[in-house]
Amino acid sequence: MSDLPSAPYTCARALVPALLLAFAVALPCTAAAQARGNDDGRDGDRAPRLSLAASAYRDVPQDRVTVTLYAERESPQPATGQAHVSELLGPVLAQLKSRTELEIQSSGYRTDPVWQQSRIVGWRTRGSLQVSAQPSESFNRLVGELATKLNVESVAYWLSRPAQLAVERELIAEAVAAFRAKADTAAKALGFRTYSVRTVSVDGAGPIRPEPVPKVMMSRAASAESAPVPLPGAEGKTTVTVSVSGSVALEP
Repeated sequence: MSDLPSAPYTCARALVPALLLAFAVALPCTAAAQARGNDDGRDGDRAPRLSLAASAYRDVPQDRVTVTLYAERESPQPATGQAHVSELLGPVLAQLKSRTELEIQSSGYRTDPVWQQSRIVGWRTRGSLQVSAQPSESFNRLVGELATKLNVESVAYWLSRPAQLAVERELIAEAVAAFRAKADTAAKALGFRTYSVRTVSVDGAGPIRPEPVPKVMMSRAASAESAPVPLPGAEGKTTVTVSVSGSVALEP
């Protein structure tokens, strides 16, 4: 019987040195590739980071006004009071709906008991509606006319959403320029030559539409001659702000 190894065993022994040589060659290549990867634009990941924020704002005229009008009646039964209030509000609603430049919103009815000596002696029903429009003398005269039929409870000026968005679009460029100027100044003050933006977010902080607050309280008897209602404060102004925040990598 022969002592020579079999053919498969001989081939396996012959392959071992070749595999070891290939692994030894590949290992330095892999290390070199990793080193190149660390040098290919990854220095910014190790650069100092600076977080900062900047903003731009503008005071703009409020372009909408909302007037709240109401009718109120007391009666022995709730249904009677609701019927009387509906008789007052119905013609006014029909008149307002014929004018396309107005926004009308009904606030519904509210009925509360009237107490006297710990017992209910009647019911107070109240119905109200809100009328919104662009501030103008024409609208003032309309409110004066309505005040001969209903009571004026409150007036509120506010900025419409389209107007707010238009201003925000203009302010974005100003806020970004302020962010870059602040980043450039901070980088140089800290001894760095320049910077590169890493993260950034843009947020608008426009005014929230206010709830009408009591500014005018006028009964129908006080405005019987249908004089224009003086809307206090005129349109006024409100502030729209756009803020830019983020982080930059400082570069030597």
